[in-house]
Amino acid sequence: MASQFELSVVSAEKEIFNGNVVSVRVTGIDGELGVYAGHTPLLTSIKPGMVKYTLEDGKEEFIYVSGGFLEVQPTIVTVLADVAIRGEELDQQRILAAKRKAEDTLSKSNNAELSAKLSREIAKLRVYEIVNSKLANRR
Repeated sequence: MASQFELSVVSAEKEIFNGNVVSVRVTGIDGELGVYAGHTPLLTSIKPGMVKYTLEDGKEEFIYVSGGFLEVQPTIVTVLADVAIRGEELDQQRILAAKRKAEDTLSKSNNAELSAKLSREIAKLRVYEIVNSKLANRR
């Protein structure tokens, strides 16, 4: 039996996930971060991208986060994000439309805020693609 710990993923609006997992992977400000049971306590910022966690049965789940914070404690890991969306709830057409709009606007002016929006949409699209390739492999 694999060692497990509690994972809580919370957005500004609601709790997205709370349950026992064997691992979690996020993109921190200094790169990819993997957390397993017994990890040293930690508090760090995370970049827009994917929270990937593995359940005890080996099933992998994905959540898009717009950035936020990761807190690791001895028995619980918490991800706090302004926006968090389960991978299977992402809408490819909406993501692509928002990405195109950000690219078009950015091509007309070099704006850091628009560049950040584009980065978020690209990260969201990556999560969508990973989730859908996993779903296709299950069929």
